[in-house]
Amino acid sequence: MTTYTWTAPTRRGFLLASAGLAGLGAVFATDGARACDEHPGTGAPSEGRIAGPDEPGEPMEIEGTVYRPDGVTPAAGVVLYAYHTGADGLYAATPGPPRLRAWFRTDPRGRYAYRTIRPAAYPERRFAAHVHTQLWSDTVPAQWGTDLLFAGDPLLSARERRESEALARFANIRPLVRGAGGVWRGVHDLRLKTTGDHFEDNTRHGLQG
Repeated sequence: MTTYTWTAPTRRGFLLASAGLAGLGAVFATDGARACDEHPGTGAPSEGRIAGPDEPGEPMEIEGTVYRPDGVTPAAGVVLYAYHTGADGLYAATPGPPRLRAWFRTDPRGRYAYRTIRPAAYPERRFAAHVHTQLWSDTVPAQWGTDLLFAGDPLLSARERRESEALARFANIRPLVRGAGGVWRGVHDLRLKTTGDHFEDNTRHGLQG
């Protein structure tokens, strides 16, 4: 199993437990071993919504660019799957895929953008609020992207701060600026890895549709 340095696996482990699926944590899919040419998102737009206009919460707009592993070349045609909690800190009221999720496909310049609400921390408030990301394409094996975290969140850990700083221009703790209409805006650039990741059964919903 591919390892990575940020703390998302801890948050994902918490998701397993909170969904009553902790026993599945050792069961992994093998999507990361190959590119994904027959999975959802291949026809998705580069811009769109995760949360509808009537979703409770503070509106938020995120844009960014996905880069190849060299960190320089924009990656066109890559599917970005993003999901997060609602204003109540929950992914869904019942077991199943997250309620707030969407697929995007980067444009020729590797760019994407989405509008949603600012996610809330889990009710237990053990982890900072975040947006999960996964990426794949017909030439890119399925993999976790960095979780989007928010500067100023009091729940950010010292480890998360260190690891974000180490990512330099791809730091995943991002500042948000509140603009007209109370909309929070930020930028989250992502760098692809050369190898894919394995996904626990309850985090494969992006690949399953």
